[in-house]
Amino acid sequence: MKDQKNLAVCVVVDAKFLFKYFKNFINSLELKGKYKGDIVVITSWFTPTFLVFKTFNKNIKIYRFRRIKFTKKTENYLKSIPSLPGAPNRHITKNFQWHKLHLFNEKLKKWKYIFYLDVNMIIHSDINPILQKKMKDSLLARADAFPNYDRTLNTQFYEDSQFFNQLKTEYDLSSKRYFQTGLMLFDTNIIKPEMFNDLIQIVEKYPCSKTNEQGILNLYFLKKPGLYFELPSHIDENLLTYYYWRLEDKLIIITKQNVEQYK
Repeated sequence: MKDQKNLAVCVVVDAKFLFKYFKNFINSLELKGKYKGDIVVITSWFTPTFLVFKTFNKNIKIYRFRRIKFTKKTENYLKSIPSLPGAPNRHITKNFQWHKLHLFNEKLKKWKYIFYLDVNMIIHSDINPILQKKMKDSLLARADAFPNYDRTLNTQFYEDSQFFNQLKTEYDLSSKRYFQTGLMLFDTNIIKPEMFNDLIQIVEKYPCSKTNEQGILNLYFLKKPGLYFELPSHIDENLLTYYYWRLEDKLIIITKQNVEQYK
């Protein structure tokens, strides 16, 4: 399939998510998603990956990176963000998500396009209509506040942090179209030699993201106008590209979870 040529589907996993979700993800990607191309697994040096090879998929490529280390002071600031009632608290429960910053490592320029998906995504049908939406020199992702656009970028940060006032001075946090990092389709031409270090420096300067890499990537792309575009919500009037949970009366290519899981 021409839309899968020079493209890789990519996931980021630690041991827990590898064992819990990877096999089902690969099965749904191939059988329901009709994907036959390269699959990149980004993980740490210490993640046991024997389960990957049990899929007998020759297209799987494993990229191991060391755990991202911030300065001790920054680590302490990040750890000091409290658990917030009713919030996902990703900064506590999903610390491995910082590994998503490795998506912008120059090693991935081996492919022209990367389609990143959280490994616990559920693929319900052919993903090729989404792949056809790819744009040159751009990153496509779904807006986190879709469909009501009732949240702004400031919700991604701990507002009681000593860094927040300076953050909102430097960045416009009023955007309602900031993106989720659970699904991203991008041209690897946007990966520059200095990009990874630039992302790390944003974390060091503003260690107050409640959503780990998601808040930081949004800050980065906010300063790079014309690189991020919202992935269209619909392929046509009857088919949605992505929605957070399964809707019984809608056809959706990819969901984060089923209605039952959401409840």
